[in-house]
Amino acid sequence: MVDFGKLRTKKKKTKQLDPTEIFRRLPKPPGINDLYTSQAGVLQSWFETRSNQDVVLKLHTGGGKTLVGLLIAQSTLNETGEPVLYLSPTVQLVNQTLEKAKAHGISAVAYERGRPLNDDFVNGNAIMVATYKALFHGLSKFGIRGSGYPQKVAAIILDDAHAAFSTVRESFTLDILKNNGDRYECLTELFRKAFRDIDKLGSFDDIVSGAEYGVLEVPYWAWHEQLDTVREQIKSDADSYRLIWPLLRDNLHLCHALISKDAFTITPILPLVNAFPTFAEAPRRIYMSATIADDSEIIRTFDANPKSVTEALTSRSLAGVSERMILIPDLMPFDFNVNEAIKKLIDWTSDKKKLGAVVLTPSDKIASDWNDVATVAKGSADVERIVEELQTGKTFGPAVFSNRYDGIDLPGDSCRLLIMHGLPAGTSTYELYRASALYNGATIIRMLAQRIEQGIGRGARGSGDHCVVILSGANLAAWIAKDANFRFLTIATRAQLEIGTEVSKEVKELKDLAKTIERSFNRDTDWTEYHAETLAELVDEESQGVQNYDQAATERKAINLWHDGYHEQAITKIEKFLAIEI
Repeated sequence: MVDFGKLRTKKKKTKQLDPTEIFRRLPKPPGINDLYTSQAGVLQSWFETRSNQDVVLKLHTGGGKTLVGLLIAQSTLNETGEPVLYLSPTVQLVNQTLEKAKAHGISAVAYERGRPLNDDFVNGNAIMVATYKALFHGLSKFGIRGSGYPQKVAAIILDDAHAAFSTVRESFTLDILKNNGDRYECLTELFRKAFRDIDKLGSFDDIVSGAEYGVLEVPYWAWHEQLDTVREQIKSDADSYRLIWPLLRDNLHLCHALISKDAFTITPILPLVNAFPTFAEAPRRIYMSATIADDSEIIRTFDANPKSVTEALTSRSLAGVSERMILIPDLMPFDFNVNEAIKKLIDWTSDKKKLGAVVLTPSDKIASDWNDVATVAKGSADVERIVEELQTGKTFGPAVFSNRYDGIDLPGDSCRLLIMHGLPAGTSTYELYRASALYNGATIIRMLAQRIEQGIGRGARGSGDHCVVILSGANLAAWIAKDANFRFLTIATRAQLEIGTEVSKEVKELKDLAKTIERSFNRDTDWTEYHAETLAELVDEESQGVQNYDQAATERKAINLWHDGYHEQAITKIEKFLAIEI
């Protein structure tokens, strides 16, 4: 029998550097013949600018970012022969990336907890795929600045960078839980007098006693006065926080201290990613992002070069933009019980049509309202199981996911009807604090816009896919209806919402609503042609304005200067920026 593996090994091959040429020579899985124009375009642009340390690469959700990232990783591996690390936000996405690599014949290995870094990765023979938390934690096998020898890499690919901001912050956030011993009480009591001094003692007592759900920030002057005491208290419990405490113990002065009814939380003003030489000193850092409207958090979170964000590599191609019929019940010109109608629609979709029906809610409490008609996923393991069953057709739902606006992919029939019920909300103490302190501020609007876009993107995953999306809940409808919020959404989403607004206003009764949805399910040509033509026209009419990233860059630079002990320079940096803005 002919040993093709031996022949392939025996033949002397020139390692290709151009990622599009690498793709041409790789085996193709069924149904894949060539790259999208958008993929080929950004790959070529990256190859021409690959000497830049920071590169931001943006493609529409479902536009094939994973394959692009793997080709960039393989190109770097071929060129340098040095390790390349590929990061994803969740274990599920890590597994999807490994499957994609295997399908295309790209050598990739998984990060494994409790074991040394894989030799094929260390020797530059395979790409390592890991979660962000595998790199960013206090006992990282990749090394922390000042302790041991860090693992050097030629490049880091940061997939779904837009979805990793909160994940990275969590790696630097210490929560001393109220129900876990008396440490919470000891720490909060340290600052009782400070809250009395600022006339917030009533709020403080109510939150600490559990009578109120708010979040208070410890006044910065009181926090700095008590740093040594806080450090001594937490040091005695250090084993309980060994993945986080090594990152914070010398940087408490760069942190917020937040008090909620459940926890005393310490989190840095901005994530201290420079503590990880593997990341900070990587010659190439490729941030792959969906086409979110504002990328300033890439600068704040990862200390990326602002120029890389303003000159992000993208494509005008609509490849990867799925067809979405977005319906907004609040705009329909007749009265009906929206929740009851939606429950009937998701039952009809999953039971009669044998198509996936999914509900996204902002909290477990709201998710429980759907218990009577759908399966509510509880915990990560449950989420993974239900997602797999939807993807493989073992179930069509209905399924409900709480606060899962990213990290789950439901292509094809796994989700043809997606309900986003209620306005997304923050879940961590830090996010709840920001929402309270910056109520209706641009920062919070950006976060909400991003989560709404991420949620809409769960149900249709790329060119040729389609989904009906119903936006329900008075607060979500009110947010969508506000023109000022629209500028924080991407062009494609704004266009699909405009289409959805027009369609929703034409729905005259409940039967008409069901028939309208069915036209998407049945691939009615009038609908598909209307969507395609109108989407292209609306996208062509708009131009994405250049964002001002100066504030994000100033904040990041000031924190870096403060961290390095240049306090006066940090203050001067902020004062100069404020003088220009005023």
